[in-house]
Amino acid sequence: MQQDNERKLRRRLWLAVGLTIIIFLAELIGGLWTSSLALLSDAFHVLTDAFSLVLTLTAVYLAMRPPSDRHTFGLHRLEIFAAAFNAGSLLVICLWLGWEAIERLIQPRPVLAMEMLIIATVGLIANSIVILLLYSHMQQSLNVKSAVLHVIGDTASSVGVIAAGITMALTGWFWIDPTLSLIIIAIIGYNAFKVAKEALHILMEGVPSGIETRSVHEALLSLPSVKQVHDLHIWSLCSNCRYLSAHLVVDEDGLKDPSLVLNSAQELLRNQFQINHATLQLETSQCSDQYLCDNHHHQGVHETQKQAFYH
Repeated sequence: MQQDNERKLRRRLWLAVGLTIIIFLAELIGGLWTSSLALLSDAFHVLTDAFSLVLTLTAVYLAMRPPSDRHTFGLHRLEIFAAAFNAGSLLVICLWLGWEAIERLIQPRPVLAMEMLIIATVGLIANSIVILLLYSHMQQSLNVKSAVLHVIGDTASSVGVIAAGITMALTGWFWIDPTLSLIIIAIIGYNAFKVAKEALHILMEGVPSGIETRSVHEALLSLPSVKQVHDLHIWSLCSNCRYLSAHLVVDEDGLKDPSLVLNSAQELLRNQFQINHATLQLETSQCSDQYLCDNHHHQGVHETQKQAFYH
């Protein structure tokens, strides 16, 4: 099932790359021809769409390679690097286009509104097809999500360009073109910042979104025979690869059948927190480090240390 989804994703990414390259060429030529900054903004946004989709496709193929002696986790982390690069490139382009838009507001230029309208409509149709191809895969990968956000932002900008083309054709208000560009830039920049923030959180080995360390700690502590949990670490390798490591202090009953404790803990982590890769170490002695432990026999742990552990 997983392999079928990956094959489908690869096929759809190839189609999306082809469509976005065609859109970019059409909007670049059209923007230069009509003197529309909004259309040129959209064209360069589409170029980053194409580049982000190529990066996504490359990361998907590389992630298929098995772990090696040099990369024991495989190359799944490339997905996050690609997502971070996509988001960063969008932020840079937003700054450049914002500067251009401000200059156009100061000195508005005439625009071939009707031609601009036709080209933007073609771009809207093509972008909508790309979104339909990839939308169902967004939750599977941060990399795919970042690429689709590129395309969604571009689709929204195409709608705006069409509205601006109609308005300028009817009124001759050419200041609408750079004004629309600034609105498009603000939307794109906000979404790019969110993706960059999420990618950075994963690269910094942050706790995966939707998981609370305290909840995991208490769930493990609730297992029979488990008396203490320490050295608890939770992180993501990529957007859908959650990992955990922890030390569990168990009583004598737990030592009699350690496989039962481990199996129960693994099942709990899979079912409650969708953590499928957990490394657990069983111990018999209580932890001496009050910062890492939940030692109920010693109540002198400073409250700020507890907060630091849980957060």
